[in-house]
Amino acid sequence: MVRLGTVGSWLLLSQLIFHSPAGFAQQSEERQRAPADATVNVTIEGVDGELEDNVQGYLSIMELDGKAAPARFRLRFLQRRGEEQIRQALAPFGYYQPTIESSLELVGSTWQVHYSIAPGEPVRLDEIDIRILGDGREDPKFQKLLKQHRLVSGNVLHHEAYESLKRQLRNLATERGYYNARFTEQQVKVELTDLSADVTLFFDTAVRYAFGETTFCCTELDNDFLHRFRNYEAGDPFQTRELLDLQVALSGSQYFSSIEVAPDWENRQDGSVPITVDVEANKRDRYQFGLGYGTDTGARATVGFDRRWVNARGHKLNSILRLSQVQNTGFVSYIIPGTDPVTDQYSLTGEITDRSYQEQRSTLYRFTARDTRHFNNWQRTYQLGWQREDFAFGDQPMRSSNFLIPSVEVSLVESTSVADNRNLVEDGYRVSANLQGASSSLLSETSFVSARLSAKWVHSYTEKFRMLLRGEAGGMAVSNFSSLSPSLRFFAGGDYSVRGYEYEQLGPRNEEGVVTGGRYLVTGSVEFDYKVADSWRVAVFSDFGNSFMDWPVTIKQSYGIGVRWISPIGPVRLDVAQAVDEPGNPWRIHLTLGPDL
Repeated sequence: MVRLGTVGSWLLLSQLIFHSPAGFAQQSEERQRAPADATVNVTIEGVDGELEDNVQGYLSIMELDGKAAPARFRLRFLQRRGEEQIRQALAPFGYYQPTIESSLELVGSTWQVHYSIAPGEPVRLDEIDIRILGDGREDPKFQKLLKQHRLVSGNVLHHEAYESLKRQLRNLATERGYYNARFTEQQVKVELTDLSADVTLFFDTAVRYAFGETTFCCTELDNDFLHRFRNYEAGDPFQTRELLDLQVALSGSQYFSSIEVAPDWENRQDGSVPITVDVEANKRDRYQFGLGYGTDTGARATVGFDRRWVNARGHKLNSILRLSQVQNTGFVSYIIPGTDPVTDQYSLTGEITDRSYQEQRSTLYRFTARDTRHFNNWQRTYQLGWQREDFAFGDQPMRSSNFLIPSVEVSLVESTSVADNRNLVEDGYRVSANLQGASSSLLSETSFVSARLSAKWVHSYTEKFRMLLRGEAGGMAVSNFSSLSPSLRFFAGGDYSVRGYEYEQLGPRNEEGVVTGGRYLVTGSVEFDYKVADSWRVAVFSDFGNSFMDWPVTIKQSYGIGVRWISPIGPVRLDVAQAVDEPGNPWRIHLTLGPDL
């Protein structure tokens, strides 16, 4: 027997390794190594929509898609790991038995990773046992939720629908004061032999808490007054919505710079939870200063002073002085919150307006008492005002008139704003109606009844294209029109009336050619605007209208183009309009700032 020595053994072993088929394969694989700049491309077939999205979210190898390739052994590991990740991604949608094939191949300088997926038949829901226990069993909100959920026998098992229902139950319990609510049973049992699933979900709401006492800290205002901002009383069933409404109401009052409304669950007792409202007072006095320009008013300046609260009952004082080339106005308002300070208020206002424009001269002194109420999107105002106006047209001597005028005004506003810009109305309308009058037998120069109706409608046909319609009509019955002061007559023309014509320069004229106003008013506008950039729009429009004494009437018309900048404080409009019914067809520029409705 011949034995090989140690050296001979190593020589034989090396021959077997390097001359065996496996050795040749290893050498061949090394020679076919990928280039240094190789990239990865991952493709998936067999699924689409939310299935594909979830698969891509689960696959770790997707992070390398389109990027430089790591070592081959790392790619192979991620490729094989991806098959299990795909199974995990499909299971939440009820696909528990998919068939998955994958491959890894070097094509040129790209590693092609491919997955072919056959989801198979999904698991479907069979037995569904969902129960609400505790006080919530009879709660209509829970009953409504159970009627709307998607866990229905025969439907594909969708785990997100199951988890969504659980979240909705927990959220609803929190919103409606079921502080101790919990799931006593929660189970999804999947049977792969017949691809069925049973769901058991028992939610015990326990007791529903009621509102306890509400305490406010720390403010100079009376507690009795602050409690009027609430829409609930102690003992009412708890609802988070009511606390949110209270916070919004207090914020809108402008009394406070910060507000925190919260239930004090740690001190709950006897089925009720106390509410704490921590507030920080706003600055009591506010001053306003501003400069501006409008084509109706010319250059203008504004100075204002507000006292946000005058006393512990929340009374307010507002005052402002507006100076312009056309008229100067100053007024002071004393505001008293109503029973519901969010929607109701009473006010007393004193006003002085001095005006001199286009041979029209007047000085108005007015005192008014108002009762204003809001009802959802409606607003109603009753007003009783006494006014004296000294006025003259052209070279006529100044004369005075006195009126005691009761009036009522109602308005309705409905609108939706563009999703990414609350200052731009997408769709909506505004309708206002005003009725006022006076009697010569009751502190008035002459008797009259006057009515005015105005409306505006905005409609978006596409994301970029809108139509805006505007109209106004007014009329009066009056015993002696010549005794009626200018502020009670109808005029047309200007930025918000018929563009292309000067401010309030459409209407009957006296023998000197001075516009004196009319008994009737009709105006309208049709406008289209188009979005050219995020905050910019261009517009074309046509306005028409006039004020007049009797029918028939000549309607004046204009055409124009404009640019709109949707600024952070509202649309700024620059328009150029041609008065087509005036000699020479003059053009006029109009600059305005304000909301669409």
